[in-house]
Amino acid sequence: MYSVRELVAILGVSTENQVRNRIEAIRDLLLPHLRRGPNNQLLLTEEGLRLLRDLQALCETGRTLKEAANILRFRLESNGIRPNQASQETRENRGDPGEGWQALLEHLAQEVRDLSERVRALEARLQASPRQGAWWERWRDLRIA
Repeated sequence: MYSVRELVAILGVSTENQVRNRIEAIRDLLLPHLRRGPNNQLLLTEEGLRLLRDLQALCETGRTLKEAANILRFRLESNGIRPNQASQETRENRGDPGEGWQALLEHLAQEVRDLSERVRALEARLQASPRQGAWWERWRDLRIA
């Protein structure tokens, strides 16, 4: 069992709050692996540590904590692992989306739409402007006096 203080060093983050934020992001997945120790201290099992490491690896690839949590949920759900009913009720009370993969797909679909619109605008601007040479070509024709 690992305490929050131990997880700071294991995950390579700088504060206990970062560990707590990661635990909160995937609390529905971690519920079976969380325990309370002396003085109401949070303790995490080995399997819970594996989930937090997976989440941390996703965060280190440049994803936000919410995106990484949704990707992790998607991976687990696609492997047939589903959070228990109590954790789903907790997630609904927090206002999170019902299924992690649905939120991920909606986010990615919106991102693709935004990028497609941006590419269209850039292509239109490129076609509308007259073709210019490279910036350095104007210096080629100057003669030294």
